[in-house]
Amino acid sequence: MKKALLILVATIGLTACYKTKSFDSISKGMTKDKVTELVGEPEEKMPMFVAEWWMYRKENKVVVMHSDTVLRVVKDLKSVQDSMKSLGDELQKLLPSSPPNQKTSNRQTSGNQSSQKRQ
Repeated sequence: MKKALLILVATIGLTACYKTKSFDSISKGMTKDKVTELVGEPEEKMPMFVAEWWMYRKENKVVVMHSDTVLRVVKDLKSVQDSMKSLGDELQKLLPSSPPNQKTSNRQTSGNQSSQKRQ
């Protein structure tokens, strides 16, 4: 009987401490304080243009904040990261590869030589 009572008390205690994170209950326009109350502090806050991305990596979620309110909830962080990497790779391919400017380096060298001659 004591053992069953102890198990019951432990189960109730653990259940009371467990806070489920319900990202489904977050809606556009909700305040930062309300989001923190519902799902806790993010693992990381990243400034992104005019917004701030609250990263919940363990849950695979992002809450995009703008002016202290929710702008959007991204429910699949991994897919966002994959598309950003893919976009970055594509943009990198568009950048022209330019060889080092030899004229600049020659001017710097000749300028250094002339200043050495004056001394």
